[in-house]
Amino acid sequence: MEHRRGSASGRLSPLRFVFCLQNHDQIGNRALGERLAAIADPDVLKIGVALLLLAPQIPLLFMGEEQGIRDPFLYFTDYEGELADAVRNGRRKEFGKFAEFATPEAQSRIPDPNKSDTFARSRPDFGLDDDWTRQWRDFYQHLLALRRDEIVPRLERARAIDAGVLSDRAIQARWTLGDGTVLILEANFGVDVVAAPAPSGRMVFACGPSQAADGLGGRSFRATLREAS
Repeated sequence: MEHRRGSASGRLSPLRFVFCLQNHDQIGNRALGERLAAIADPDVLKIGVALLLLAPQIPLLFMGEEQGIRDPFLYFTDYEGELADAVRNGRRKEFGKFAEFATPEAQSRIPDPNKSDTFARSRPDFGLDDDWTRQWRDFYQHLLALRRDEIVPRLERARAIDAGVLSDRAIQARWTLGDGTVLILEANFGVDVVAAPAPSGRMVFACGPSQAADGLGGRSFRATLREAS
């Protein structure tokens, strides 16, 4: 007979949770260490970032995420001898279960964790200052400023209200903040408009066509604060 593990967390403060889009485990355990900025549609990624930075939970940013770093973060170790061989070969065998790495030739593309170059390639270049980098840096700075001004001062005694799906690619979540204000976040990762009531309150941020006449636009996000009545 299975026993339920853990305990209900719905009444805990959002500040008891750390929220992230990616971390060293999720990236480093990919065969080629791709970050979200390298593989995701930028418009979809921006929705995820807005959800990350405007939700009450503590946001975790993985190194360089805040400026759209696309360099890989590879799985690397510092082993020698038989252990080094076992880790390298075991990792390639593990990914051999996937069609993309089913052949020995394809598996040979997976970087050797023990080579110094594998570690060196995983160090992001923070000196970049191109259009891509500036776009992401500005986007994060804007959202972090909103979080500082609109969300953080209200976090004490904040509690979740509910969360639900608007479609198979869209969600809505609500929290009562410490001063009684209700925070409503709506994210649509799909391309189609989804039915959603018109926001009541003060919209503090939106991206994408969030103001669709009949709901929440495709590839869009909006954050609304409804003052306590």
